[in-house]
Amino acid sequence: MTTVESFQVVAALGAAAGITGLLVPGLRGRAATARHAGALAVTVSAWLMLVGSLISRDDLRSLRDRLDTPVRLAAAAIAVVVIVAVSALLVRLVVRRPAVWLVLLALALPIRVPLSLGGDRSGNLLVPLYWVVGIGLVAYVWGTARGRLHAARPRSTALDLPVAAFVAFTLASTLWSGDIHEATVKSVFFYVPFVLLFRLVVHWWPLVVDPVRALAHTTLAMAAATAIIAIGQFATRTIWWNDTLKQGNVYNRFFRANGIFYDPNILGRYLMLALAVAAVYAWVSHRRAHLAILGVVAAVLAAGLVVTFSRSSALALMVAVALIAMRAFGWRRTILVGLGALVLVGAPAVALDGHVRDKVTSVDHLAGSGEGRFRLVRGGIDLWKSEPVLGVGLGAFSERYRESLTHRQQLRTRVVISHTAPVTVLAELGVIGFGLFLLLCGTAVVTLWRSAWAARPGGWVQWTALAGLCAVFVHALLYSALFEDPSVWVLAAAGLAAIATGAAGEREATQSLPVSTPVPPG
Repeated sequence: MTTVESFQVVAALGAAAGITGLLVPGLRGRAATARHAGALAVTVSAWLMLVGSLISRDDLRSLRDRLDTPVRLAAAAIAVVVIVAVSALLVRLVVRRPAVWLVLLALALPIRVPLSLGGDRSGNLLVPLYWVVGIGLVAYVWGTARGRLHAARPRSTALDLPVAAFVAFTLASTLWSGDIHEATVKSVFFYVPFVLLFRLVVHWWPLVVDPVRALAHTTLAMAAATAIIAIGQFATRTIWWNDTLKQGNVYNRFFRANGIFYDPNILGRYLMLALAVAAVYAWVSHRRAHLAILGVVAAVLAAGLVVTFSRSSALALMVAVALIAMRAFGWRRTILVGLGALVLVGAPAVALDGHVRDKVTSVDHLAGSGEGRFRLVRGGIDLWKSEPVLGVGLGAFSERYRESLTHRQQLRTRVVISHTAPVTVLAELGVIGFGLFLLLCGTAVVTLWRSAWAARPGGWVQWTALAGLCAVFVHALLYSALFEDPSVWVLAAAGLAAIATGAAGEREATQSLPVSTPVPPG
């Protein structure tokens, strides 16, 4: 283990300790506030240490080369000053109008920026989202210290303990990870900032007069714009960011658009979630003007989803729609309609199309259409068998899977990243981490389910969050990127915050959209 890797392990353990102190309940009153502030300081400090550990000498040298003239140096200094000034203004605005932070959050969620991850590796990072998280943190701390956020206080949710246990164990697994650099990358860009994002949504939610409308409406507007971009790409046969997809479209029978995302499947997931939100708004609205607008938006989103040709996103949308229908019409009617649609649509497709029939009836054909995912699942299970208790460590799946292949197999294998989230958790974190994963998922489902049905005829915020989380989970079974998706953390936090505040935000959002009384289950 190198000096840098030792530093990264220590910082990851510090982040695990900070997150534990931030989320685990125990103290009350001023003692709880003091512990919360201390844990937040430890978490942020450890996060910054991890970020610094990813900056290599080559990165510093490259930065120095780019600032080799007085003009460039002055331009960089001006850019830094502008960013700091804009951030300060946004912090003041957020303290005065907390809804602004949720709007910024919804705007930033889908935007990725291609950047280096240290060394010669690169990726598409959620830089605007990290900026919004930073603004939210500073605004919350400053506003609370100045007494401008009178309702602000540490709030607990049913997921605090499961999240703390799972994330802390995940970060601690850096200690025995077979790829410490990749573990640090995942900690820096996903786990640590997304736990902070989760807490910020919970904290800011009760301070916003209309949190549902601020978040949902901005999401629908942003998703519609993203869908229009994807449709334009499909019409002009243009691809951004992804050279591999561009080359693949040359040989594919159909052209896949990726919009502002690197991967069409992530675009499909984003549009799928927006469609679920649109469906819920359509159900609770009784105004024709609202329904007309939602119909147009949904049509645009659906067209954008079509040009992604993402099968996993289409399946996830079916899950979301089925859950929404179950809440609106009851599970018996939903199952009957679903079975009827399966018979009317599926049976003729199987009977008339030999290609579809082969996919349904042949395991080999189904595995072939999975583009190597079945092989990756088997490889992940084999990795788990090698380290069944603690796993191979965060971020080590790809490296350990590649080592298990022969030289010839390595030359023929293009994908070594697991495309099935539970298998990734099992392989990297062992039975202990997988048990914590099941606890986290089970607690989220049970909490949101019970709260939604107990709040009838309301509870649509909790149920929408549940439907979205279940849909993303299904998508992650085929594509992975479960905890690496900020939408998961935002959905969970919004649902839990609605429970903690008595779904006040939902009542505000539906004052002009009367809530329909759902049919009881069954």
